[in-house]
Amino acid sequence: MHHAQHPGHPEDALPHIPEGPPWLVGNPSPDSRTAGPWQLPSSPAACRRARVAVRGILADWDLEHHTHTAELLVSELVGNALLHAGGPLHLRVEHRNILRCHVTDSSTRPPLLRSAAPDDENGRGLELVHLLSHNWGVEQTARGKSVWFELG
Repeated sequence: MHHAQHPGHPEDALPHIPEGPPWLVGNPSPDSRTAGPWQLPSSPAACRRARVAVRGILADWDLEHHTHTAELLVSELVGNALLHAGGPLHLRVEHRNILRCHVTDSSTRPPLLRSAAPDDENGRGLELVHLLSHNWGVEQTARGKSVWFELG
């Protein structure tokens, strides 16, 4: 997998995503794989970095049919974490017969699923996650929370 670098814009540099088996954790069978976690910056570049990482992982795992939805939903979760939580953000992707993407942040406050008014400029991210994912949820961690979604 090759990543373009953007000279002069270190905040836009793409994440290093190791290639091949060393970045797989646990059982390397096609039915059970984990990639990450990768730390994402606390800046708008985090959404793009997360999309690039997910796109590369799904290509490596021959799961391209999930790419568009997974990129959209990961971007929404990262955007929510940037807006509402801050702190260090991490991305982890798992596949155990179902694709699961986790975005972890340092806030213990759970995200709220709400219906945005027609003129609201935000508030639709978790509704998209709810509508487009097979399942989604929140898990408390030792240092915050992990918001995840699954695609079947």
